[in-house]
Amino acid sequence: MGERGRYQTRQKEEIADFFRARPEQCVSAEEVHAALESNVGMTTVYRAVARLCEEGFLRRYAPQSTGEASLYQLNPCRESHLHIRCLDCGALAHLSCDVAHGFSDHLMHHHGFVLDEGQTVLYGRCQACAARRKTCAEEGREPVDDTAAKAT
Repeated sequence: MGERGRYQTRQKEEIADFFRARPEQCVSAEEVHAALESNVGMTTVYRAVARLCEEGFLRRYAPQSTGEASLYQLNPCRESHLHIRCLDCGALAHLSCDVAHGFSDHLMHHHGFVLDEGQTVLYGRCQACAARRKTCAEEGREPVDDTAAKAT
């Protein structure tokens, strides 16, 4: 089995397959548990998700407010770079550009701070969601929260 806690189990592999089938989707551990058709217990899901995060297979997104569950997503990234995430639709994108790298270099050289790019996500709104919000504001109506619909 090797190092303690690093062995593969059928349940852990089933959970990994769940995320492989939905590479763009962010879900909570509770949603993983509900979606699995086997007898995988909630505690097993939490442990497997934690191990998959430690191994770099999954990314964990902390809740934005108290009471929300952490979300998890397949981590296709192995190189270091920042990410941007839309607060409305949940889209996640890589931010690999000279300006982002320059920001990291600036933090290191001028502030003595090494940014952990693998843990850094900038939150805002994608172009489509920002345009939708602008249209709603111009029409005097509230934007519809369709995050849940897009996540499925």
